[in-house]
Amino acid sequence: MILQDTTNSIEQIGDITEQAEFSIKASKKAFSLLSGMYSDIYLGIIREIGANGIDSHIASGKSDVPIEIHLPNALEPWLKIRDFGTGISHKDIYSIYTTYFESTKTNTNEQTGCFGLGSKIFFAYSDNSTIYSIVDGVKRIYNIFFNERGLPSISLMSQENTKEGNGLSVQIPVKNTDFDKFREATYTACKFYEVKPTITGGKIDWDQNKPQFTGGFWKSFHKNNQSYALMGKIAYPIETYKVDGDHYDILRKAGLVIDFNIGDLEITPSREALIYSEQTIQAINEKVNHVKKDFVTKVEEMVKDSDNLLDAMKAYYMLENQWSFLNSKLISGNVKWKGIEISNARKSIKDKITSLKSYSKKQWGRGKTSISDYAALDNNAMWFYDDLKRGGAVNRVIQEVRMSMNPNISINLVDEKDMKTLIQLGFPASVFQLVSSLPAVVTTRKASSGGGGGKPKGVVVVYTKGSGHRDSWESNDHNLGVDATPKYYIVKDGSTFKFDGGTLKCDKGEHILNVNDKQTYQSVVRYLGLQEEDVVLVAKRSGELLEALGSKPFNELVDNESVTYDLDVLNEVSLMDHSVIDRIAKHKTFSKLSDENPLKVFISDCVQKTKDSKKTNNIFPWIEHKNKSTKKDLTFPNALVELMYHSLTSWRVNTEDMVLKAALESENKSN
Repeated sequence: MILQDTTNSIEQIGDITEQAEFSIKASKKAFSLLSGMYSDIYLGIIREIGANGIDSHIASGKSDVPIEIHLPNALEPWLKIRDFGTGISHKDIYSIYTTYFESTKTNTNEQTGCFGLGSKIFFAYSDNSTIYSIVDGVKRIYNIFFNERGLPSISLMSQENTKEGNGLSVQIPVKNTDFDKFREATYTACKFYEVKPTITGGKIDWDQNKPQFTGGFWKSFHKNNQSYALMGKIAYPIETYKVDGDHYDILRKAGLVIDFNIGDLEITPSREALIYSEQTIQAINEKVNHVKKDFVTKVEEMVKDSDNLLDAMKAYYMLENQWSFLNSKLISGNVKWKGIEISNARKSIKDKITSLKSYSKKQWGRGKTSISDYAALDNNAMWFYDDLKRGGAVNRVIQEVRMSMNPNISINLVDEKDMKTLIQLGFPASVFQLVSSLPAVVTTRKASSGGGGGKPKGVVVVYTKGSGHRDSWESNDHNLGVDATPKYYIVKDGSTFKFDGGTLKCDKGEHILNVNDKQTYQSVVRYLGLQEEDVVLVAKRSGELLEALGSKPFNELVDNESVTYDLDVLNEVSLMDHSVIDRIAKHKTFSKLSDENPLKVFISDCVQKTKDSKKTNNIFPWIEHKNKSTKKDLTFPNALVELMYHSLTSWRVNTEDMVLKAALESENKSN
């Protein structure tokens, strides 16, 4: 990257009798400071060495070829970044890697580098690294290290002829505690690359970061909540308060990634941030202004092809919900469908008609139904018009909303006159349904046990768990004799949600836990093999009515239960990494191991113990607390199995192939 040079004009007043220029003393401290100016060294290493690799691909005309990144793991504990570009000659490697501020890229804006610092970044993490350089059929391996005087040094370790193409690899030893940090840094540094790196030694899911909008020079990622300036494949966070205030909304909420030409923006030597000079601010402001215009065009393109006004309004409404900044002055009044302004669709509908009411399920608060004067425009919304002569339309609509299994149901209700108005505006006539097509409202008498031995009828209120984050329970109407009778009921204490769900004991009669809150309730329900809908919380009288229909007291079930468990097995199962064990047990190579293979014996034992304790694991925290047990380490058949297991659990990527292959090979050798 070409840096902006300035020439200082010096005006001398008086005679100068003596003059000296400043210099830097070559020392380990000086070199460490130059290499260690990064606030995130893991991200810095991937960013700098990766950018150098991409620059090399550009220089050799291979910009569509991915670089290769080997992630560190337990069996191969090193980071290796490889490119397939020009390589570095034996002569140049001594000047480039031994001279700080030496760069071959200061005269071009086609490549990212310019400071002559990034290639030495590994000294901020490790005192010793390895460089592999292939140029014109010769492969040279160099060791870079701090010598006995504490100064960075480079030495040629080996040289050989090769048929491999040109390129450069940088290999850095990594501590096992940093494996995940380098994997996360690789994702962060490379997630906006057009050509993603080839990953070895592990896995990275690039698909988790897909744009929702794409323009000519920008992309919008809804989940980011941070906008970036992308220059030379490096993403620089844009500080919203440093640029035009009118851009705050879109930069803060649209997750923009805006492409800039190399040299458009000024950056810090660490490449971690932008320098907000006049040049940088102007460049960002100009690009964001273009993005705004492009955004409006994109939105209009998405709604203009809608078949009718309602579809156009729904399309824009869904976009507005996803992109909260669209309802700001950026869009307001600018989006039209066949000349009709739809930037505030719900208000536009309300202004045209008078009878509209929208009904939906209430997500919180008292009551079951939410009522609004504004139309619902999401994909679950339905439209009905009142064709009943004797009234009752509202009750039918409310009943339909309450009885629906769809938690997101919405019904817009209008009279016949307003329906015709909406059709004239551009709504399709086919969208409107007759209220008379909805079931008539069923009236039920007050619940009672009745006389003459008949079964109780009517409606009672039952409570289910609902959200686990609140003490309150979710109320539901239960139609006695019509709705499925729950298997068990718990009587709540008066108007509160306090209850006694019984006491769980072990087979020796010792207390384990009292079922008196949501946490213990959930755990015991799972332990007993029940579904949460099998048990309801009710008032005392409602419990009596349910019992007459066959429901049983939950506390009696719990009080009569006797828990048998092996504490040592439960402790051991709690220490297992079940995702790793499950992957190994299901792997195609696992079945090829002999039954005597130590790894197979260990994994099979883990699977069996997990299966045996599956039921009791639901209440293990209370058993553990009661016994005040101290967790011990897992027991392994031998040191090799222990090493294999810990390599799988310490490195959260797919190592099963390597571990099982090693287990199979060790078995074959012993035979």
